[in-house]
Amino acid sequence: MPIRASLSAVVLLAFSTFGFADEVKVMRFCYENQDYRPYLIKAEDNSIEQGQAGMLTDLVIEASRSIGITPVFVHYPWKRCIALLEAGQVDGIYAAIWLKKRERWGAFPMLDGKPDSRYLLWQVKYNIYSLKNSSLSWDGEQFTGLKTGIAAPLGYVAEEKLEALNVKVAHSYMPSEGMRLVALGRLDGYVVESAIGDHLVLSTQEAQYVRSLDKPFMLADWYLPLSHQWVARNPELSQRFWQALAKVRTELGQHLFQRYSLLPKS
Repeated sequence: MPIRASLSAVVLLAFSTFGFADEVKVMRFCYENQDYRPYLIKAEDNSIEQGQAGMLTDLVIEASRSIGITPVFVHYPWKRCIALLEAGQVDGIYAAIWLKKRERWGAFPMLDGKPDSRYLLWQVKYNIYSLKNSSLSWDGEQFTGLKTGIAAPLGYVAEEKLEALNVKVAHSYMPSEGMRLVALGRLDGYVVESAIGDHLVLSTQEAQYVRSLDKPFMLADWYLPLSHQWVARNPELSQRFWQALAKVRTELGQHLFQRYSLLPKS
């Protein structure tokens, strides 16, 4: 059965601080308000429909329903999702790469002081996209052939890594804009998750000009961190949720990835 949530219902349920939400075990999730196929599809009409929202949202819906939770969704810029999670105004966000410092704003499934990979959301790689005739090169440790610099989405681990390498441009760009600037020769390169980047390249007129470098910029595990407030109130249910998420990812993940990869953009 499709799950739909009007904007008014989302606001009412997602930010309720009283007993009703706890009684019916509503979980409030925030995800980035971008079209990141095959993972996320932006809800233009402020509703979420299973089968049309992207593979990650479908996994969250299936995992929640399997343990008797009603999922409610909001979508904002990534850094706002983080702020809402830290404040306990949403119960989970996706998708996030674990860093030690991120434990301040969210609870990750942990084992012996490290994220428990049994409960990851998805494994990904981040590619570097550049002009086909660019001199840009990446050997896994450093770049050569730089002229203007490289960009990545704001607040992402990839952006922090570019900054540490001293190759990041002054501004941050969303993937569609970053790819356009690469095609125009105004950026040496742009770093984004490979499936998202490949979809953007293939769905734009710049496809003939842009390539991905052979060596990935980084490999990563995506997780769905929960708010510390939710985990404190629901410790056992939090573990059950992560376990259910791992189960549906194993059973449905590849199928959903392929399905959404082939879904035409409306």
